[in-house]
Amino acid sequence: MPTPSLARLLLPEGEYRVVRCDVADKLLGCADGDGALLYLYTLRHGASADGAAAMRTLGFSKERYDRALFTLTSLTLSAQPEEPQKETAPAYTTHELRDARGSDHRFSAVCEEVERLLGKTLTDAQLRSLFTVYDYLGLPADVIMELLVFLKQENGAVKMSDIRREASRWADMGLYTAEAAQDYLARRDTERPLTEAMFAALGAEPRQPKAMEKRLISYAVAHGFPPEAMELAVRRTTRTLDKFSADYVRKILMDWDSKGIHTVAEITALEPENEKKANAAQAAAFSPPNPEAISDWEKEWLEEVKRYQEGKE
Repeated sequence: MPTPSLARLLLPEGEYRVVRCDVADKLLGCADGDGALLYLYTLRHGASADGAAAMRTLGFSKERYDRALFTLTSLTLSAQPEEPQKETAPAYTTHELRDARGSDHRFSAVCEEVERLLGKTLTDAQLRSLFTVYDYLGLPADVIMELLVFLKQENGAVKMSDIRREASRWADMGLYTAEAAQDYLARRDTERPLTEAMFAALGAEPRQPKAMEKRLISYAVAHGFPPEAMELAVRRTTRTLDKFSADYVRKILMDWDSKGIHTVAEITALEPENEKKANAAQAAAFSPPNPEAISDWEKEWLEEVKRYQEGKE
Protein backbone atom coordinates (compact mmCIF):
# COMPACT_ATOMS: atom_id res chain seq x y z
CA MET A 1 0.00 0.00 0.00
CA PRO A 2 1.58 3.35 -1.01
CA THR A 3 2.41 5.87 1.69
CA PRO A 4 -0.12 8.76 1.69
CA SER A 5 1.32 12.09 0.61
CA LEU A 6 0.99 15.09 2.91
CA ALA A 7 0.53 17.20 -0.19
CA ARG A 8 -2.88 15.61 -0.61
CA LEU A 9 -4.03 17.68 2.41
CA LEU A 10 -3.72 20.83 0.30
CA LEU A 11 -7.15 20.61 -1.30
CA PRO A 12 -7.97 23.13 -4.02
CA GLU A 13 -11.45 23.98 -2.75
CA GLY A 14 -12.84 25.41 0.47
CA GLU A 15 -12.35 28.57 2.52
CA TYR A 16 -8.71 29.60 2.96
CA ARG A 17 -6.85 30.92 5.99
CA VAL A 18 -3.24 32.02 5.45
CA VAL A 19 -0.46 30.86 7.76
CA ARG A 20 2.58 33.12 7.78
CA CYS A 21 5.83 31.25 7.25
CA ASP A 22 7.61 32.96 10.16
CA VAL A 23 4.80 31.91 12.50
CA ALA A 24 4.93 28.34 11.22
CA ASP A 25 8.73 28.32 11.68
CA LYS A 26 8.42 29.46 15.30
CA LEU A 27 5.73 26.86 16.05
CA LEU A 28 7.84 24.12 14.50
CA GLY A 29 10.90 25.37 16.36
CA CYS A 30 9.28 25.23 19.80
CA ALA A 31 7.84 21.75 19.02
CA ASP A 32 4.76 22.35 21.14
CA GLY A 33 1.88 20.29 19.75
CA ASP A 34 -0.75 21.86 22.00
CA GLY A 35 0.43 25.33 21.03
CA ALA A 36 0.15 24.41 17.35
CA LEU A 37 -3.36 22.99 17.86
CA LEU A 38 -4.48 26.13 19.68
CA TYR A 39 -3.01 28.31 16.93
CA LEU A 40 -4.85 26.29 14.28
CA TYR A 41 -8.09 26.67 16.25
CA THR A 42 -7.54 30.42 16.54
CA LEU A 43 -6.67 30.67 12.86
CA ARG A 44 -9.79 28.75 11.88
CA HIS A 45 -12.22 30.77 14.02
CA GLY A 46 -10.62 34.20 13.70
CA ALA A 47 -12.18 36.98 15.79
CA SER A 48 -14.85 34.60 17.13
CA ALA A 49 -12.22 32.37 18.81
CA ASP A 50 -12.89 31.94 22.52
CA GLY A 51 -10.81 30.28 25.22
CA ALA A 52 -13.62 28.25 26.80
CA ALA A 53 -14.82 27.05 23.39
CA ALA A 54 -11.24 26.15 22.43
CA MET A 55 -10.88 24.00 25.57
CA ARG A 56 -14.11 22.17 24.72
CA THR A 57 -13.23 21.61 21.07
CA LEU A 58 -9.63 20.53 21.67
CA GLY A 59 -10.38 18.59 24.85
CA PHE A 60 -7.86 20.64 26.83
CA SER A 61 -7.92 20.99 30.61
CA LYS A 62 -7.56 24.52 31.97
CA GLU A 63 -3.91 23.82 32.84
CA ARG A 64 -3.18 22.40 29.37
CA TYR A 65 -4.90 25.36 27.69
CA ASP A 66 -2.93 27.86 29.80
CA ARG A 67 0.36 26.19 28.86
CA ALA A 68 -0.51 26.27 25.16
CA LEU A 69 -1.60 29.89 25.39
CA PHE A 70 1.64 30.77 27.19
CA THR A 71 3.61 29.14 24.39
CA LEU A 72 1.78 31.19 21.75
CA THR A 73 2.02 34.49 23.59
CA SER A 74 5.70 33.84 24.31
CA LEU A 75 6.41 33.71 20.59
CA THR A 76 5.94 37.51 20.53
CA LEU A 77 4.26 37.31 17.14
CA SER A 78 3.65 40.58 15.34
CA ALA A 79 0.34 41.62 13.76
CA GLN A 80 -1.79 40.02 16.47
CA PRO A 81 -5.48 39.63 15.58
CA GLU A 82 -8.05 41.87 17.20
CA GLU A 83 -9.51 40.97 20.59
CA PRO A 84 -11.82 37.97 20.12
CA GLN A 85 -15.52 38.42 20.71
CA LYS A 86 -17.09 36.23 23.38
CA GLU A 87 -19.44 33.77 21.75
CA THR A 88 -22.98 33.52 23.05
CA ALA A 89 -25.02 30.40 23.74
CA PRO A 90 -27.29 29.29 20.89
CA ALA A 91 -31.01 30.05 21.16
CA TYR A 92 -32.19 26.43 21.04
CA THR A 93 -35.71 25.91 19.74
CA THR A 94 -38.20 23.70 21.54
CA HIS A 95 -37.99 21.21 18.67
CA GLU A 96 -34.18 21.04 18.94
CA LEU A 97 -34.38 20.46 22.69
CA ARG A 98 -36.93 17.68 22.47
CA ASP A 99 -35.12 16.10 19.56
CA ALA A 100 -31.87 16.12 21.54
CA ARG A 101 -33.53 14.44 24.50
CA GLY A 102 -35.15 11.85 22.29
CA SER A 103 -32.12 11.01 20.14
CA ASP A 104 -29.17 11.35 22.56
CA HIS A 105 -29.39 8.69 25.26
CA ARG A 106 -26.61 10.33 27.31
CA PHE A 107 -28.39 13.66 27.47
CA SER A 108 -31.68 11.86 28.12
CA ALA A 109 -30.09 10.11 31.14
CA VAL A 110 -28.93 13.48 32.48
CA CYS A 111 -32.47 14.88 32.09
CA GLU A 112 -33.98 11.94 33.95
CA GLU A 113 -31.52 12.32 36.81
CA VAL A 114 -32.20 16.06 37.12
CA GLU A 115 -35.95 15.41 37.12
CA ARG A 116 -35.47 12.84 39.88
CA LEU A 117 -33.51 15.34 41.97
CA LEU A 118 -35.96 18.18 41.33
CA GLY A 119 -38.96 15.96 41.88
CA LYS A 120 -40.75 17.23 38.76
CA THR A 121 -40.69 17.21 34.96
CA LEU A 122 -38.31 19.69 33.34
CA THR A 123 -39.91 22.75 31.79
CA ASP A 124 -38.74 23.93 28.36
CA ALA A 125 -36.71 26.69 30.04
CA GLN A 126 -35.03 24.20 32.38
CA LEU A 127 -34.41 21.79 29.51
CA ARG A 128 -32.81 24.66 27.58
CA SER A 129 -30.53 25.48 30.53
CA LEU A 130 -29.49 21.85 30.87
CA PHE A 131 -28.82 21.44 27.15
CA THR A 132 -26.76 24.64 27.22
CA VAL A 133 -24.55 23.02 29.85
CA TYR A 134 -24.31 19.82 27.80
CA ASP A 135 -23.97 21.24 24.29
CA TYR A 136 -22.67 24.81 24.59
CA LEU A 137 -20.46 24.52 27.68
CA GLY A 138 -19.52 21.05 26.48
CA LEU A 139 -19.66 19.16 29.78
CA PRO A 140 -20.10 15.45 28.97
CA ALA A 141 -22.92 13.48 30.57
CA ASP A 142 -20.64 11.66 33.04
CA VAL A 143 -19.17 14.98 34.21
CA ILE A 144 -22.66 16.44 34.70
CA MET A 145 -23.56 13.36 36.76
CA GLU A 146 -20.51 14.01 38.98
CA LEU A 147 -21.63 17.62 39.29
CA LEU A 148 -25.15 16.60 40.36
CA VAL A 149 -23.82 14.25 43.03
CA PHE A 150 -21.57 17.04 44.30
CA LEU A 151 -24.43 19.56 44.50
CA LYS A 152 -26.65 17.06 46.32
CA GLN A 153 -23.96 16.33 48.91
CA GLU A 154 -22.97 20.00 49.24
CA ASN A 155 -26.41 21.62 49.46
CA GLY A 156 -28.77 18.81 50.36
CA ALA A 157 -30.98 19.77 47.39
CA VAL A 158 -30.37 20.55 43.74
CA LYS A 159 -31.63 23.69 42.01
CA MET A 160 -31.35 24.52 38.33
CA SER A 161 -29.67 27.84 39.18
CA ASP A 162 -26.99 25.92 41.12
CA ILE A 163 -26.46 23.57 38.17
CA ARG A 164 -25.94 26.50 35.79
CA ARG A 165 -23.59 28.33 38.16
CA GLU A 166 -21.46 25.31 39.08
CA ALA A 167 -21.34 24.05 35.49
CA SER A 168 -19.93 27.39 34.36
CA ARG A 169 -17.25 27.15 37.07
CA TRP A 170 -16.35 23.61 36.02
CA ALA A 171 -16.12 24.65 32.38
CA ASP A 172 -13.88 27.58 33.33
CA MET A 173 -11.63 25.12 35.19
CA GLY A 174 -11.53 22.80 32.16
CA LEU A 175 -13.21 19.84 33.90
CA TYR A 176 -14.23 18.06 30.70
CA THR A 177 -13.58 14.47 31.78
CA ALA A 178 -14.87 12.38 34.67
CA GLU A 179 -11.27 11.88 35.82
CA ALA A 180 -10.64 15.63 35.96
CA ALA A 181 -13.90 16.16 37.85
CA GLN A 182 -13.07 13.40 40.34
CA ASP A 183 -9.59 14.85 40.93
CA TYR A 184 -11.13 18.25 41.60
CA LEU A 185 -13.68 16.80 44.04
CA ALA A 186 -10.93 14.82 45.79
CA ARG A 187 -8.97 18.04 46.29
CA ARG A 188 -12.09 19.69 47.73
CA ASP A 189 -12.53 16.81 50.18
CA THR A 190 -8.91 17.19 51.26
CA GLU A 191 -9.45 20.92 51.82
CA ARG A 192 -12.81 20.46 53.59
CA PRO A 193 -11.40 20.54 57.17
CA LEU A 194 -9.60 23.75 56.27
CA THR A 195 -12.68 25.37 54.75
CA GLU A 196 -14.77 24.35 57.77
CA ALA A 197 -12.17 25.92 60.06
CA MET A 198 -12.27 29.04 57.88
CA PHE A 199 -16.05 29.24 58.26
CA ALA A 200 -15.75 28.84 62.02
CA ALA A 201 -13.22 31.71 62.00
CA LEU A 202 -15.94 33.96 60.57
CA GLY A 203 -17.71 33.62 63.92
CA ALA A 204 -21.01 32.50 62.38
CA GLU A 205 -23.49 30.10 63.94
CA PRO A 206 -23.38 26.51 62.56
CA ARG A 207 -25.20 26.63 59.20
CA GLN A 208 -24.53 26.46 55.48
CA PRO A 209 -22.19 29.30 54.38
CA LYS A 210 -23.76 32.01 52.26
CA ALA A 211 -22.53 32.56 48.70
CA MET A 212 -20.41 35.59 49.66
CA GLU A 213 -18.89 33.66 52.54
CA LYS A 214 -18.05 30.73 50.25
CA ARG A 215 -16.29 33.12 47.86
CA LEU A 216 -14.38 34.67 50.75
CA ILE A 217 -13.30 31.27 52.07
CA SER A 218 -12.26 30.13 48.58
CA TYR A 219 -10.14 33.25 48.20
CA ALA A 220 -8.47 32.71 51.59
CA VAL A 221 -7.69 29.04 50.88
CA ALA A 222 -6.43 29.74 47.35
CA HIS A 223 -4.06 32.44 48.62
CA GLY A 224 -2.62 30.43 51.50
CA PHE A 225 -4.23 32.09 54.53
CA PRO A 226 -4.70 29.87 57.63
CA PRO A 227 -7.91 30.07 59.70
CA GLU A 228 -6.10 32.14 62.35
CA ALA A 229 -5.41 34.86 59.76
CA MET A 230 -9.07 34.83 58.75
CA GLU A 231 -10.05 35.23 62.40
CA LEU A 232 -7.65 38.17 62.74
CA ALA A 233 -9.11 39.83 59.63
CA VAL A 234 -12.62 39.40 61.05
CA ARG A 235 -11.58 40.96 64.37
CA ARG A 236 -10.07 43.95 62.60
CA THR A 237 -13.20 44.32 60.48
CA THR A 238 -15.57 44.38 63.43
CA ARG A 239 -13.23 46.73 65.28
CA THR A 240 -13.29 49.21 62.40
CA LEU A 241 -16.95 48.88 61.32
CA ASP A 242 -18.56 47.60 64.51
CA LYS A 243 -20.07 44.83 62.38
CA PHE A 244 -19.06 41.96 60.09
CA SER A 245 -18.54 42.61 56.37
CA ALA A 246 -17.33 39.85 54.05
CA ASP A 247 -16.30 42.49 51.50
CA TYR A 248 -14.17 44.32 54.06
CA VAL A 249 -12.55 41.09 55.27
CA ARG A 250 -11.65 40.28 51.67
CA LYS A 251 -10.12 43.76 51.28
CA ILE A 252 -7.92 43.08 54.31
CA LEU A 253 -6.84 39.68 52.97
CA MET A 254 -6.07 41.16 49.55
CA ASP A 255 -3.97 43.88 51.21
CA TRP A 256 -2.02 41.27 53.17
CA ASP A 257 -1.59 39.10 50.09
CA SER A 258 -0.19 42.05 48.13
CA LYS A 259 2.38 42.48 50.91
CA GLY A 260 3.26 38.77 50.85
CA ILE A 261 2.14 38.14 54.44
CA HIS A 262 -0.28 35.32 55.26
CA THR A 263 0.30 33.87 58.74
CA VAL A 264 -0.59 35.70 61.94
CA ALA A 265 3.11 35.88 62.86
CA GLU A 266 3.97 37.51 59.54
CA ILE A 267 1.02 39.92 59.76
CA THR A 268 1.64 41.09 63.31
CA ALA A 269 5.39 41.37 62.65
CA LEU A 270 4.76 43.76 59.75
CA GLU A 271 1.76 45.52 61.30
CA PRO A 272 2.40 45.46 65.08
CA GLU A 273 0.49 48.71 65.57
CA ASN A 274 -2.69 47.00 64.38
CA GLU A 275 -2.38 44.33 67.07
CA LYS A 276 -1.95 47.02 69.70
CA LYS A 277 -5.12 48.67 68.42
CA ALA A 278 -6.93 45.35 68.64
CA ASN A 279 -5.91 44.83 72.25
CA ALA A 280 -6.92 48.37 73.14
CA ALA A 281 -10.28 47.91 71.43
CA GLN A 282 -11.08 44.90 73.61
CA ALA A 283 -10.67 47.03 76.74
CA ALA A 284 -12.70 50.02 75.54
CA ALA A 285 -16.06 50.66 73.92
CA PHE A 286 -16.14 51.02 70.14
CA SER A 287 -15.38 54.47 68.81
CA PRO A 288 -15.05 55.67 65.21
CA PRO A 289 -11.60 54.84 63.80
CA ASN A 290 -8.94 57.50 63.97
CA PRO A 291 -8.30 58.65 60.36
CA GLU A 292 -4.58 58.81 61.12
CA ALA A 293 -4.49 55.19 62.30
CA ILE A 294 -5.96 53.44 59.28
CA SER A 295 -4.44 52.75 55.88
CA ASP A 296 -5.29 54.56 52.65
CA TRP A 297 -7.39 51.71 51.23
CA GLU A 298 -9.46 51.60 54.45
CA LYS A 299 -10.13 55.34 54.17
CA GLU A 300 -11.22 54.92 50.53
CA TRP A 301 -13.46 51.96 51.42
CA LEU A 302 -15.15 53.86 54.26
CA GLU A 303 -15.70 56.85 51.97
CA GLU A 304 -17.33 54.57 49.36
CA VAL A 305 -19.65 53.12 52.02
CA LYS A 306 -20.52 56.63 53.24
CA ARG A 307 -21.33 57.81 49.69
CA TYR A 308 -23.44 54.70 49.07
CA GLN A 309 -25.44 55.24 52.26
CA GLU A 310 -25.95 58.94 51.50
CA GLY A 311 -27.16 58.01 48.00
CA LYS A 312 -29.75 55.62 49.45
CA GLU A 313 -31.07 58.40 51.67
